[in-house]
Amino acid sequence: MKLRPSICLTTALLVLAVTGSNISAGAEGKEPAANPTGTWKWIAPTNPDGRTPEITFTLKLQGETLTGTVNKSTSTTTITNGVFKGDEVSFQTVREGKGGKTTTTYSGKLSGDTIKGKIETDVDRAKFHADSEWEAKRVKE
Repeated sequence: MKLRPSICLTTALLVLAVTGSNISAGAEGKEPAANPTGTWKWIAPTNPDGRTPEITFTLKLQGETLTGTVNKSTSTTTITNGVFKGDEVSFQTVREGKGGKTTTTYSGKLSGDTIKGKIETDVDRAKFHADSEWEAKRVKE
């Protein structure tokens, strides 16, 4: 039994069309990798008086290294030891003052346009340590 060239060609084209549509559907269905680059606004927790502190984070991802600044109403501090892996964010700020060196470590998870996690603050001279929760939302630019 001989197969006609047109039947073979039609079969080959059909196989390519089905395979190609599966490949492109897989590429479209894949979510883009999480990226914390951008400006983030502190939303929680609030101060004891109920006001939300005016704090923004400017983050930039280079490979797995996270750089940037933490901007408070009275100061800007450079981020150190910044790392981003998967959806995990961590970085530190260090400030020198009358009370000694204050090291604040931020860690959390990036989910969509929210980073939520823990803050650990250590003041060397006062031997003070505090833990609290924090949350920031991405600022749409």
